[in-house]
Amino acid sequence: MSTVTLDQMRSKLLTEAQVMEELSKTEPLHIDHISSDTKIKFSLQPDWAEGIDALAQNAVVPVQMRVNGQERQMSKTAVFQAAAKFGLTAPYIKKVPANLIEGLLNYHYSGGMGGTELSMFSVGETVSAFTRPTIAPFSNLQLAENVIAGIRKNHGTDLPIFADYKFHNDLQDTNVRFVIPTTERVIEDSRMSDVPAGSTDTWLAGVTLRNSAVGRGQTELEAYLFRWWCTNGAITKLNDVGTWSRRVNGQQDDVYGWARDTVDEILGGMEHQFDEIQALTRLNIAGNTNDILQEIFKRYEVPVSQRDTIMARLLEAENLTMYAVMQAITQVANEADMEDKRRDRLMRIGGAIPTEQFDTLKARVWREGHLADPSQPNPYEVQLIAS
Repeated sequence: MSTVTLDQMRSKLLTEAQVMEELSKTEPLHIDHISSDTKIKFSLQPDWAEGIDALAQNAVVPVQMRVNGQERQMSKTAVFQAAAKFGLTAPYIKKVPANLIEGLLNYHYSGGMGGTELSMFSVGETVSAFTRPTIAPFSNLQLAENVIAGIRKNHGTDLPIFADYKFHNDLQDTNVRFVIPTTERVIEDSRMSDVPAGSTDTWLAGVTLRNSAVGRGQTELEAYLFRWWCTNGAITKLNDVGTWSRRVNGQQDDVYGWARDTVDEILGGMEHQFDEIQALTRLNIAGNTNDILQEIFKRYEVPVSQRDTIMARLLEAENLTMYAVMQAITQVANEADMEDKRRDRLMRIGGAIPTEQFDTLKARVWREGHLADPSQPNPYEVQLIAS
């Protein structure tokens, strides 16, 4: 049986250098304090919103903002945020003539701010985001460097680090899913049709980093499980240890040391998580698949369009097990046009499958003692087998 080689991996994953290059596009951040005393003037080109829906959030648009005499370009996100601060929604400003929106923005930011104060974040000469003045940015680059340092502490200083190609980075939300090439775990007897003949169903361990440089969400570190042949990914939460709350933990440089130390705890639990995935291959759900899917869809509020795709993937499965259900969910997360927040959510649902108990009809009957003594183990729930 053949296993994955490092040379095979290189073409499917991002290198450490590629990750850092991408993260550097939103750093370093320059912060300006904005208040009613700041001299501000906006200038919008007549066609500024043409084709804007197709642009990335950090893309530069034909809008200028003069701040105390210094003119800067604005990103798509910054324009929408600047307008939203005074109740002007994105759909509204896109359809109203540019000169009218320009007038409204200039009114609000030149005498109409009252007691409102903001922090304005710029990358180079581009205004990129606005936040409350109390927010201190967390550097994605420094967080990534500390996560990598934590991985190398556990797996060797010369270890090459990769990241899943499912990668998102802007000032509002950054998702980097690191993959460790020396952590192979073969899932035995998975009977998945996407594994080439003569090859093993190989998984790799990793760490997922989620951060909002401008504080629009918590900073999180979680276990990442990467399945090689279909490049599926699953995210599993490490209780509260993997979450840094600005409100509770603060906004100091301690977050970087926390990131490095948290990697130790994540990597220490990987083998147990792989054991849980292996157990799914022994959980046959033939004849009960619809009940289980409906329970998963209801519990996690999966959108209808994604439900249909997941069910279609399962129709292609040769063996109906909970392992096949997990793969169907995480395969949908791989779709190229998937919005990152939905992608992340599906990978988290996939990561929850190994540890959740789903109240199917057969499981209820078993627990109620109609078919066996209640003290007997339930064959429809995940059971780990000691190696």
